Amino acid sequence: MPHERRWIILAADGRHSTLGRSAPPDEEEVAKAASALAAVGLAGWYVILDGDYWSRRTPVVLTQLRPLAHAADADWPAAVAAFEAMRMVATSSKVRSSPSRMAG
Repeated sequence: MPHERRWIILAADGRHSTLGRSAPPDEEEVAKAASALAAVGLAGWYVILDGDYWSRRTPVVLTQLRPLAHAADADWPAAVAAFEAMRMVATSSKVRSSPSRMAG
């Protein structure tokens, strides 16, 4: 199975949005995502996700690239746990739905 890499925005509540798959997003996209987080009062991080999001058998690895929208005040381990819970729900269905998206 090929290695998968995505660049995502992870909100403090576990919601997430993919910004890039074959290449990292440009800085303008990251800045827009950070503004969207701040506009809805959420902290978050710009993150690399390594692994198959849709595979329940293999864990994904999240690597922080940088904090966004007051993430210094947020709880990274709690955000990762919430992300994993959402991923398990999304992957438990036989029908693939889109991962939770942030408003913005």
